Amino acid sequence: MTQPHEPGDEITPSTPAGSAGEVPNATPQWPSQPEPSQAGSDPNYVTPPAPPAPPAYGPTPQTSNSAVAALVLSIVSWVICPIIPAIIALVFANKAEKEIAVSNGWVTGGGLVTASKIVSWINIGLYAALIAIGVLVLILAVVGGAFSSM
Repeated sequence: MTQPHEPGDEITPSTPAGSAGEVPNATPQWPSQPEPSQAGSDPNYVTPPAPPAPPAYGPTPQTSNSAVAALVLSIVSWVICPIIPAIIALVFANKAEKEIAVSNGWVTGGGLVTASKIVSWINIGLYAALIAIGVLVLILAVVGGAFSSM
């Protein structure tokens, strides 16, 4: 508790709390870590424990390279050459499927295999249908031309 000022007492102005240069009384003053030279001379100094080592993780599963190649070839079959890359993609997809099944979970890429099979079969089916329609139109043209010449 503070005493009231008596008349005649000289009051000195003080800096307000929170101004630069003054640390408020409510701020805790944490003890600093001793310097390494002090640690050896202080009998009560306890060396802090070392941080724990990170857990050792095993190798992560890898994506099958054959599955990636199959998907790339199935997409290429839509852009460059229709049938041949699609057939090769199906071969790579079957190879990747066997590799994934044998790996016991260490090789992934089943979704890539499924996607490459779907894309390849759609491409092969579409071009087979176009070839069939082309042959049918050719047959109709030849038959129609043969009857018109009679």
